[in-house]
Amino acid sequence: MIPRGSEAIRHLVTRVAQDLIPKAHDAYTATDLGYFTVLMGLIAQDYDRAAEVLVSEHAALQPILREAALHIDDADLKERIAKALAAEAPSLRVSDLTARSDVTLKLLIDLHAAVEAAEAGGADWARTVNDEIWRFLEAHVTAHAYEAAL
Repeated sequence: MIPRGSEAIRHLVTRVAQDLIPKAHDAYTATDLGYFTVLMGLIAQDYDRAAEVLVSEHAALQPILREAALHIDDADLKERIAKALAAEAPSLRVSDLTARSDVTLKLLIDLHAAVEAAEAGGADWARTVNDEIWRFLEAHVTAHAYEAAL
């Protein structure tokens, strides 16, 4: 059997934890190796989930952006929404999906500010969109959370 991806990283974590940390010559080196195992565990989690999270989050933002575009008056923001809705990552490589996500999440920050301003101004539509944005952000935090025993 040849371990791949996150499984291979987990094998490295086990090897460092069981074989290298006990052989460390000093506490400083043992502590560094311990940190490396925790970080490798986090990397293993991202390796396994990154593409799915990035693709599903982009899909989850589409209806929020479409709804907001119907009501936003800011022409620049509307244009950025249209570009984000049309954006396709050039591949399923995590780096390409992350680049698209970075642009979309920056747009979401600006959109959220505009939606909250519209809600404060009494716009009826803004409360619904604001609630949808907050639901997305809660799901975003959950999807990016790590399981780590520290």
